[in-house]
Amino acid sequence: MDGLCLNMTIFPFCENFGLATVAIQVQDILNYTSIDPMVQRKLSGGQRRKIANYLQERDLDRVFFGPVTLSLREVSSLAKADNGLYLRPGSKLSILDGQHRILALGYVNEQMIKEVRSHERKITALRIKQRRNPDNEEITLDLEQQQGLVEQIERRRLELLESELAVQIYIGLSEEEEKQLFGDINSKVQLVSKELGHSFDSIDPLNLVIQQVVDHNVFLKGAGVERRANLTSYNKNFTSFSWLYSTATMLLTGKMQPSYELARKIRQDPSTYIEILHQFFTTLLPLMPEQPGLPQYSSSSRAMQESIALYANGYLFQEGKYVKNWTTCLRVFDGFDWSQDNEELIERFGQLDNGKLNLIHEKSLRKHAKFVQLFQELHGDVKDDEASTA
Repeated sequence: MDGLCLNMTIFPFCENFGLATVAIQVQDILNYTSIDPMVQRKLSGGQRRKIANYLQERDLDRVFFGPVTLSLREVSSLAKADNGLYLRPGSKLSILDGQHRILALGYVNEQMIKEVRSHERKITALRIKQRRNPDNEEITLDLEQQQGLVEQIERRRLELLESELAVQIYIGLSEEEEKQLFGDINSKVQLVSKELGHSFDSIDPLNLVIQQVVDHNVFLKGAGVERRANLTSYNKNFTSFSWLYSTATMLLTGKMQPSYELARKIRQDPSTYIEILHQFFTTLLPLMPEQPGLPQYSSSSRAMQESIALYANGYLFQEGKYVKNWTTCLRVFDGFDWSQDNEELIERFGQLDNGKLNLIHEKSLRKHAKFVQLFQELHGDVKDDEASTA
């Protein structure tokens, strides 16, 4: 029978309705679901992008999302066959909870299709070049690489579509009852702390690296790593898991956000990146105050910590290759004035009303660039005339 096979048992729910739980492949969820704007909240493009980035950057073959909640208003859309229930062709299940996860999966599928088509166009062009130059080994190698990429992307796309999600299906609800259920589901949502995510998420390889360093680096353990949502002015801990994540990202990539390329390299050789972070904190923390997380020190600022990592990134790799003595760049912090009265920092960043340095964290990296320039001047990498011009 055509349609979507639902190997499920419907249980009575509140006397007038039915409720079933079943595993459905992602490709079937994309084909047989719809969003009723009268029931759902407005789509958040940012939330969809975050989930899509999570799927793309971590190179997942399978999806392990939490259950999504769907509704089937028309009971007549179900047909019974010898091997179970079928959703008739053309019927749709209304999404009550999980629209951003489902739309993100559809978006990732579309992006992979576009990526495959882009590589296929390159393959066509390379085949034409190969006919003209059959003995050119470089063209042959490029062609093989492009063909390998297409096979890899297409295989991953199909595996993603064949993943199964746990689905709860409510049967027989009206539009008003769907609205009420949507409100009940989302009225008591508790978001997971970022610190818990970084502490226990083992899918992102950078989290595994950070967890290893936090557990075994003596200097970092002594300085203190916060496991709660954020650091307050009364907290003596030097950093937190979310700060460490951004600091490690800047040290290893020189950018704000980790890349798929970084994740791939860490998976191939995690011990190297664990050692790099160990070297960073083992060299840097002894040059900081005994309790670097105390608010009277600039070392407690997230902007400062990330900027030092961004500065060190310029010495960690040269032309893509690891530099053995890269930690010598951190010697500029030997004798550095970490107090809030540092005149050099006051001149560059100004002061707040409470007399402290204006080191409020900004995502624009404007302050980070000022810090990096200062550190480079201390290291002797910026000429006086260049510094004065800047």
